Amino acid sequence: MYQTTINNNINFKGIGLHTGVNTNLKIIPSEANTGIVFRINNQDIKANIDNLYESSKRGTTLKFNDEKIYTVEHILSALYGLEIDNAIIEVDNVEIPILDGSNKEYTKKILDVGIKQLTEKKKFLVIDQPIEIKNENSSVGIYPYDGFKITFEIDFKNENIGKQSFTLESLEDYEKKIATARTFCTFNEIIQLKEMGLILGGNLDNAIIYTDHSLSIDKIKSFNNSNSFKIEESLDRHKTNVNNKKLLFDNEAVRHKILDLIGDFALLGKNIKGHIISHKGGHEINTQLVKKINLFYKYQQSVKYDRIEIEKIIPHRDPFLLIDQIVDFREGEYVHAIKYVDEKESYFQGHFPGNPVLPGVLIIECMAQASCFLSLSTVDKPDQKLMLLSVIRSAKFFKKVIPGDILSLEVNLLKFRMNNALIKGIGFVNGEKVAEAEWMATVVDK
Repeated sequence: MYQTTINNNINFKGIGLHTGVNTNLKIIPSEANTGIVFRINNQDIKANIDNLYESSKRGTTLKFNDEKIYTVEHILSALYGLEIDNAIIEVDNVEIPILDGSNKEYTKKILDVGIKQLTEKKKFLVIDQPIEIKNENSSVGIYPYDGFKITFEIDFKNENIGKQSFTLESLEDYEKKIATARTFCTFNEIIQLKEMGLILGGNLDNAIIYTDHSLSIDKIKSFNNSNSFKIEESLDRHKTNVNNKKLLFDNEAVRHKILDLIGDFALLGKNIKGHIISHKGGHEINTQLVKKINLFYKYQQSVKYDRIEIEKIIPHRDPFLLIDQIVDFREGEYVHAIKYVDEKESYFQGHFPGNPVLPGVLIIECMAQASCFLSLSTVDKPDQKLMLLSVIRSAKFFKKVIPGDILSLEVNLLKFRMNNALIKGIGFVNGEKVAEAEWMATVVDK
């Protein structure tokens, strides 16, 4: 399979959903291995997870240097859904046009102009093991599968949305089954978002606004008095939506959630082979998983020492060998170690039942084992040595580490003299600092 782009330029114009700005957008063909790139004020912003600025309940934003692009998920979804690998998206304002709230116009114009096959082969990311993110209310995971498939389930308290599910079996179904599904929210959410200074470009033509049984004429009058678009005051609150729009599918809401998810996963920058399963997911948890997938395979590609090779240097063994990989190493200076936090590890049974958290002392132990690798790699006959903690000068913990996290440990050897080491370590999860410590340790004979 070969990479693709579009045959000719395509122009769009419209209002941004949240900022309310008017934006002219042009999709420009590009050569192989360009990827998808946004261009604003002569600044290029690659559509990859490293440039993620913010992902919230209502959209995904990219940033590079001082330039930002808001609400990128729909246009990215359209390109990924049509399996286009390379394009420049040139805009003259900070937010992508919402159009009618779906990808109908984006996909139609792209297909009208045609897709061009290039000479370079497509880049695939093949998922070979489960990778998951879970929180109190939602979960999303990706699993090995020979193809691209998405299963999504939502469960809203709003009775006009309720429980919905849908499975996209392949991207061949994207245009007919996903692209036309429109963005949505409830009437009560509209009020909240307006109070937050969002949806400045929202109107009755670019979103489905679901009603509920709590809706009253007084609420509608209050809304109409303070907003540019008006809702019919004789509205029957038992109708599905305040727009009085016919739904395209009984489960249009969950199909739009799949549209959004595809746009967020496009930030991996590769064609995915895997099955994504989401329960009540949204932009924030989507991009958390994308970060985790990106880090996992980045580390896999840069492994310098696996557990077998680590055991040749340090004395620790299962069940207390806590580091899994060394991905970067400068002898006598620095080590970057990885721990994959597995829910099957025994200490989670008691710390804490139903709410597992990696104990802070074990985070320090992970750092110490990485420092043991760093220090013993500098001595003769490391298999005849032990390294013992002597002083923990300081330790701070900033965020909890839970099963499923990838704990990244960066450890620096500050001083090593007469078998005594002064060491500093920092732990990260998804690029966020979760812990740091400074300690001393001594190398002794077994």
